[in-house]
Amino acid sequence: MKKETGKGSQKRPKHNIDKAKQPSNKPLQRVEREQKQVSELPGIKFEWKLRNPKFRSSLLFFVFVLFFLLVWKEPEVKSIDPWYEGYMLVDSSMKVSDNQLKIELMNQGGDILRELVKEYPYHAKVHLLLGIYYEVSSKWDSAIAEHSESMRLGAGGTINPIEQDAKRQLLICYLNKSNHQLQLGEYTNARRTIDDAILQNLNHPDLDNQIGIIFHRLAMLDSAEYYYNKVLAVVPKHESASANLGLIYFIHGNNLLRSGKYDQAILKYQQSIQLSPKNPDTYINIGYIYSLQSKLDDAVTAYQKALEIKPDNKFAVNGLINIYKRRGDKRNADALAKQYGLNH
Repeated sequence: MKKETGKGSQKRPKHNIDKAKQPSNKPLQRVEREQKQVSELPGIKFEWKLRNPKFRSSLLFFVFVLFFLLVWKEPEVKSIDPWYEGYMLVDSSMKVSDNQLKIELMNQGGDILRELVKEYPYHAKVHLLLGIYYEVSSKWDSAIAEHSESMRLGAGGTINPIEQDAKRQLLICYLNKSNHQLQLGEYTNARRTIDDAILQNLNHPDLDNQIGIIFHRLAMLDSAEYYYNKVLAVVPKHESASANLGLIYFIHGNNLLRSGKYDQAILKYQQSIQLSPKNPDTYINIGYIYSLQSKLDDAVTAYQKALEIKPDNKFAVNGLINIYKRRGDKRNADALAKQYGLNH
């Protein structure tokens, strides 16, 4: 026999209700009090009104920053390197055309640098800058003395190394002094100056080139040729040594031409062309030799090459006209003579 269950024993159905959505059982006054406390926490509420002290302080700070950004200017920083003032005066003197102003700037710069050398006698850079001043003034002995002292004081330096700069300027001074002596015809003094540079351990191809030039001026061509070749062994494209050695080969070729040694002369001329290809006289002399040997086509080529280098060279034009006449080409000979205004 089944037992009847009463209403009190029946199971209630489960409902999935989010507790967060359930109404709070807290008293209404307590909720209002908690909300009031949260709203009064610092930083949560900010009143944008002038009566608020914090707002007034923030506004004042903002105005100050804006004024600073609009008015502030980066201050000028002046160089604290005093010797460059003297050097800049010397440098400026080389850039002005007015002779009186040039002298004034030069003297001002020199005075400053000389005083600084007295004040800083063991500072390599000051001696270097004073040496440059003497260079610009063409006072070679004084410049050499200052650069030598700068090189000595700066030897082995690792911070702001000066030794190599002084060495480079010292080499320039010796070469310029030697060139000045050459212009005066003081060949012995010019050679002595180069020897002094070599004693300073300034081993450089330009010194050997300068010795070659001295021998060249003295017409000691074999010695000059030796030094030019010495330079080219180190610096194959040395412009001065190449041009000067090419000129020596050209002179050798002329001597052989006068002696009637035509084939040997052409060989020397060809050596000259390899080193100094822009000399039209070399091609003219080659054309002349080929003309004497009745190698007319080769002669024409040589004369035309001379005209490519120097279009108004009358020797090359005359050589071509004579070859045209020998060939019986009167039309081309007359046209060429008319073009260059020559009477033939």
